[in-house]
Amino acid sequence: MTELFVSDLDGTLLQSSASLSSFAKQRLTTMLREDLPFTVATARTIYSVEPILEGLPLRYPLILQNGAVLYDPMTKKYCHAAIIEKESAAAMFDCLSAHGLNGFVYCLAEDTLQCCYTELTTPAMQSFYRERKDRYDKPFRQVERLSRLAGDAVVYCSLRGNEHLLRPAAEELQRISGVGVSFYKDVYEADCWYLELAAHTATKYHGVQRLRELTGAETITAFGDNDNDLPMFSAADTRVAVANATQNLKNSADLVIGTNSEDAVIRYLMNYHTTRKE
Repeated sequence: MTELFVSDLDGTLLQSSASLSSFAKQRLTTMLREDLPFTVATARTIYSVEPILEGLPLRYPLILQNGAVLYDPMTKKYCHAAIIEKESAAAMFDCLSAHGLNGFVYCLAEDTLQCCYTELTTPAMQSFYRERKDRYDKPFRQVERLSRLAGDAVVYCSLRGNEHLLRPAAEELQRISGVGVSFYKDVYEADCWYLELAAHTATKYHGVQRLRELTGAETITAFGDNDNDLPMFSAADTRVAVANATQNLKNSADLVIGTNSEDAVIRYLMNYHTTRKE
């Protein structure tokens, strides 16, 4: 393979409704059937990704949960997972508890991703739970304490809330060996931030590098909009930011195109695909 295109979803490939426009879905389906080398990299899990991308003939592994796992859409199985070591996971849960924080923890068991939680203690957790449960039928498992999960195959932990509430913990968590921290603003809600934790080898950077190994791609073009796409940009050969991207990401980009609402990524791919066929 000569080239591979990797796109973030929310704020990049998707509309503000967190869905593909009919134009994007139609054109992307056609290009994929004509062997466009394309996949996605997202903080989402497969439970919300599959309904969004339903019907697209994707062939290459998807980078999910910011690089914590890679999922093969052909076999419907995880082809790679970065597990947080037991000691690191225990220290991570202790830190969250000390800051009075709670979130969702994802564990991989027998090729099934389990979303675990103790209580839905915040409005953010409640809305996340309701949307994923009602809209995507995502399976959840309630546990007594998050610390009890430290010995399981923990791949990811996600918290959502105000910046001032999460930032102190985010800064402290960065000092825990073996834990990678991603802290960034939500693209849908004002005054809402995500704190996402995974193994230190579980980033979009590592996901892209793993894709390069699996596919043999010589060059990779990445599309993004938010600061959690910076690791992906550092692993890509060509970095493309949408116009609605953060300034940090634009500063790291080789090219800035139109906005996500204009289907700028799709139009970029259409131009490449047309040129390739000529």
